[in-house]
Amino acid sequence: MTKSRSVLSATLWAVIVIAFPVASGIITVATKADPTATRLIQAAFIYTSISIPLIYCKVKKIPLKEIFLAGIDKAGVRTCWYYLPLIAVLVPMIVGGVVLSNPAHVWATLVFTIGVGIAEELYFRGIILRVLGKSFGPLPVVFISVVIFGTSHASGAFVEKSAALVLLSMLNAFLFGWVATETALITKNIIPLMLFHALFDFFTYQILATGEARIIAYAVRGTLMTILGVYLLLKLRRRVREDAEGLTVGEAGQRPLPLVA
Repeated sequence: MTKSRSVLSATLWAVIVIAFPVASGIITVATKADPTATRLIQAAFIYTSISIPLIYCKVKKIPLKEIFLAGIDKAGVRTCWYYLPLIAVLVPMIVGGVVLSNPAHVWATLVFTIGVGIAEELYFRGIILRVLGKSFGPLPVVFISVVIFGTSHASGAFVEKSAALVLLSMLNAFLFGWVATETALITKNIIPLMLFHALFDFFTYQILATGEARIIAYAVRGTLMTILGVYLLLKLRRRVREDAEGLTVGEAGQRPLPLVA
């Protein structure tokens, strides 16, 4: 697969997963659904989207390990320590406040964000990283996948009236995608990332429902994600060098570094 075809294929996978929340958003706007019903409709669409990459892998006979659905075994316990710093990103969001005035809406939001965590990691850090990894080494994969992930969140313009919130969502996605992609490439496992992604989105919605605390929470979270992104990038660069040392000079120059062990 050529580099251009890899990027095109990765973009098409992004379009597929984006189509589901966009469709659900249009429906909720057209039907003037209340906030709780909106979350449940969105959840139904996002859970439906999960079936597509799994069916694709089954038809193409692609092992789930190749899309980083490898579970957590003894050999993977050490690398899973890389997930611990991610907890720091959630702290300012939790401190920012959780609105419990409408329990039904809170539960509906949690159900929805769990689906988002599973689906987006499956597509963006599972299928898309595998597709890009056929033509690019780890560092270019980080850049390309983050661009695709960040720009895909411009789809919020279909249902969001505020341009500022759409831009904020895209910036948020760039930072999150940067950290998540590097973590996935280092640990070769997206299952813990699914949980982190779900909690990250859940508390983001809760922050948006609070008052002035959200400004401070966003600022602190953005700073932490940038620091964590730089830290993980240095770790990934070291991993790339270690992998390169295991190749001959000819092999290192002829093919990209493997993303899957």
